[in-house]
Amino acid sequence: MHTRNNIVIAITCFVIILAIAHSMHSQAANKSLQQYTRIVSLSPSITAMIQDLGCEHLLVGVTQYHPPLSRAIPIVGTITNPNSEAIIALQPDIILHSKEDSPTQKIDMLHHAGLRLYALPSADSFETICSNYRTIAGILNKKDYAIHKLSEYKKKRHALIHTINRSALILLSADPFIAVSRHSYISNIFADAGIDNTLYFSKTRYPIVQMEYLLAQKVDMIIVLSNDMLPDTIEKTKNIVHMPYDGLYLYTPRHYCDSLQHVVTVLYGK
Repeated sequence: MHTRNNIVIAITCFVIILAIAHSMHSQAANKSLQQYTRIVSLSPSITAMIQDLGCEHLLVGVTQYHPPLSRAIPIVGTITNPNSEAIIALQPDIILHSKEDSPTQKIDMLHHAGLRLYALPSADSFETICSNYRTIAGILNKKDYAIHKLSEYKKKRHALIHTINRSALILLSADPFIAVSRHSYISNIFADAGIDNTLYFSKTRYPIVQMEYLLAQKVDMIIVLSNDMLPDTIEKTKNIVHMPYDGLYLYTPRHYCDSLQHVVTVLYGK
């Protein structure tokens, strides 16, 4: 009987110790959460995600071609040429940028100034866009909110998805002919809409192609993401679909779904 009591006491003490340790760990984790109140975004898409997470008020600097803002926020240059001096003067807690843009952004000065930077992976699909969204939500301490919003976005995308039923070449511009390869998230939007982008060999996202290439391709349509008119030779021999839509150039999970809905509406009339 005495031995049994000792065992019960030992187990009870062990449980209490575990509870205390868990509590201390949780407190330490909470204390370690960095509260960023001054954020510089070097990418319009990152700016849009911060907005979508309800944290525009934390932005103190953005690049040009940003999404519409509810207040004036200092412009710190362009995506390809941010102004390091202007950024340093803003004394941000963190600078968010994309690895896709890093090679041209010359951010060494920001590193040398001791500023905190975080680079998000390049996004070329709905899944990677959602992953970046969750990462930014973690930085902003908005994980639960992001999970809720992503659930809604995924439901909307699922309801819009079509199986592949047509082939196409997709152009961003007609002068010069700038095409969309399968490396671009734009191509993924059209794949979700049931369009097989036949430009798969390019190693770049937006290659320049020749008119001869467009004429030689046997596709159901050429989709032009602008109002640019193609040469008569192409207009008369190919099925051309003009689909100008600026939202294709600015992406969050919501923009992706909105773009997909637009594409589905144009292609299928619903």
